[in-house]
Amino acid sequence: MSDTVVFLDANVLASPVTRTLLIAGGRFDGLLLTWSASVEAEADRHARGTASRTSVVRREILGMRLSKAAPSTRGLLTSAPEDRQVIADAISAGARYLVTTDVDDFAAEDLDAHAMSAVNPDYFMALRFSARAYGVGVRMLADVAKNPPRTEAEVHMMLGRRHPNVTSRFADSYESTPVPPDPDQPNVRFRGAICVRCEEALSGVRSRRIGLCSDHLAASG
Repeated sequence: MSDTVVFLDANVLASPVTRTLLIAGGRFDGLLLTWSASVEAEADRHARGTASRTSVVRREILGMRLSKAAPSTRGLLTSAPEDRQVIADAISAGARYLVTTDVDDFAAEDLDAHAMSAVNPDYFMALRFSARAYGVGVRMLADVAKNPPRTEAEVHMMLGRRHPNVTSRFADSYESTPVPPDPDQPNVRFRGAICVRCEEALSGVRSRRIGLCSDHLAASG
């Protein structure tokens, strides 16, 4: 699964904490993370304050190229034109996963037609990351924290606000308890055609709702 392409939406990239945790951990686990020029421009537009722009991080730190934009969105059923371009670009990149905070913006028919799943970033990391990948992401966040400086245990604790699923999964990794999650957690965390853990095709109502194949559902209890 080292060739698994994960396409990141602008709303994921515009959050420096989520972006760092996802990219650092995902790269450690061998995922191929990418996004297109239009997504990057949107992420840069929504960057706040002194936070590093995604374009700067990509060029100067990650040293990666953008994926190519799709020439057309014809045939896609996703409603909003900007969302159609996002999923078209993800398809063009050969992505298996579209990681986005707005999972319900993307039509199930489009995801099914291209054997792809749209997943909330916190939920994706909770299901997909190894413990070591999560640790790499937390360490990176601690290394760059300046105002105020934070230890890894403090980063893990702070992540509970917006990332309750991944902090819960790796709760035993640090001697700190994550803070309670903010009340505005997403109602839809997954929509799509393939298992988040193994990329097998999903069947059955529960599998399609949770994003795990029957084998991984059984293993998770």
